[in-house]
This record gives sequence, structure tokens and C-alpha cells, in this order.
Amino acid sequence: CLKYLVLANMLMKSAINPFDSQEAKPYKNDPEILAMTNLVMAYQNNDINEFEKILKQNRQSIMDDPFIREHIEDLLRNIRTQVLIKLIKPYTRIKIVFISGELNIDPSDVESLLISCI
Repeated sequence: CLKYLVLANMLMKSAINPFDSQEAKPYKNDPEILAMTNLVMAYQNNDINEFEKILKQNRQSIMDDPFIREHIEDLLRNIRTQVLIKLIKPYTRIKIVFISGELNIDPSDVESLLISCI
């Protein structure tokens, strides 16, 4: 299924858009695939707010699939890590509370992400 290909693409942290291939292009705007299409775009743009918004708006079409639901936490962790790295790069000091606000997660989760980056 194309949804699983899209999921695998995001889990591999691939920069290649799966909808760039000729085989997948016709399905890009299919109602069942549209949520995943938007999710990929937000994921590749490291837009955590848009990513979470798409997850909330399309909760039924995305989270009803047990296989996808099983891997959503991994996707969230990946995108949060990418955004975290991009966010802290220019700083020599930064407050965990600030990062927490930017990522929309608890400070304890920020600490966990930071530890995983070390």
C-alpha cells in the first residue's frame, strides 16, 4: 500500500519525496492518501506544528491503521529531533523551557530528546 511506502520513507529520514515517482503521482491527491501526502511535506520541511496539526485533523484516516499508529511515535521523535537540532544550532546556551515551547512538548521530553542527540 502506498501509505506504508510513505511511512517507510519518513522513517528512513529520506529526503526523496515518494510522490515524485511516476507510479505514485496519480495517487498524490487521492482522499485516502492526501493526509499522508501532507504529512510527508510537513515532515520534509521540519514543520512540527503543521505535522501535529495534520495528525490531529486526519486522526481517523491515519490513526485507524494499526500499522501506521504503531510508528507515529517514531515519526514524532524523528521530526522533533530534526527541529531540535535546527533550533539549537546557533546557540551556545538555551533554556529547556524555550525548546519545550517551540516543540510543544514537556520539558522532560525535551531532556530525553537532548540526551538522545548526545
